[in-house]
Amino acid sequence: MSQGHVPSAGSHLPSAVPSGAGRVAGQRGCVAVIGDVHSAWTWHDVAYFNRSEYELVLVAGDLGGSRARDGLSIARSMAALAQRTLVMPGNNDVDEYGRIAAELTYRRGRVDLLGDADRVSEPPGGTSGVRTCGYSLHPVRIGSLDVTIVAGRPFSRGGPEVSFPDALELSFGVRSIEQSRARLVALVDAAATEHLIFIAHNGPFGLGGAMSDPWGRDFHDDAGDWGDHDLRDAVAHASASGRHTLAVVAGHMHWTLRSGGQRQWQVRKDGILYVNAARVPRIFEATGASMHHHIALHLANDRIEASEVLVSAESEAG
Repeated sequence: MSQGHVPSAGSHLPSAVPSGAGRVAGQRGCVAVIGDVHSAWTWHDVAYFNRSEYELVLVAGDLGGSRARDGLSIARSMAALAQRTLVMPGNNDVDEYGRIAAELTYRRGRVDLLGDADRVSEPPGGTSGVRTCGYSLHPVRIGSLDVTIVAGRPFSRGGPEVSFPDALELSFGVRSIEQSRARLVALVDAAATEHLIFIAHNGPFGLGGAMSDPWGRDFHDDAGDWGDHDLRDAVAHASASGRHTLAVVAGHMHWTLRSGGQRQWQVRKDGILYVNAARVPRIFEATGASMHHHIALHLANDRIEASEVLVSAESEAG
């Protein structure tokens, strides 16, 4: 599968390829971010990422097309990824979360114990493997920089309160927004590195209340900020305590607005890059080919940049 154009936000493609677009996946010091999957995942994706040099893959959640439909089958396919991969459970993953987590744990253990001829060699340091994440810390080295991935609250549907409190308490021991805030703040304090990247399903409150803002509410005439308050507070705590948050990446609020138009998918505020990766559908037809979408985060020194990447399945098959 070869890398294609880097598109602008929306369903159309640009008339020219931006400088450097064709090099993103081949560079070290890059992280891939896959937005809401919603069943849009094939063996082409596994083949592409396993040949890429991404040092980490982050998945924003909603593996299946709807609750309890096919998230487990998507997880089984993702388990074949060789890169270290963190999957943040989305609101559509609630009913299948236990089975998804068990499936990824089983397959990761099988590789560790028996090896797996279907997978490429494990990268140096034993950092391969796919797992779910949530309320957890994941130290990684990206390029020459030590970074801690802070995994936020799973299952979020946005808004001022926690979503699915029964399921959240059962799986993660958190039932209220206050408990979630305290848990996230404690994670920040426990991180062993200065530099942080947050991964969540829904993004933080505080980036604007217009429908087109990264996590603006487009399903209500009054619009409003639909970001997570606990995540906002955790990021603010990181800054106040002297941490350097490079980026906050999430999804959930799809780019195509219900009223028409497109959502702003990245914004930099107070030196932090915020990325909404939820380009849905992430696989679509364009220029006579099936295009697979993801976001590339490129880390240079202590600054991070984001660009869209389209990969053509047809060129790989040919």
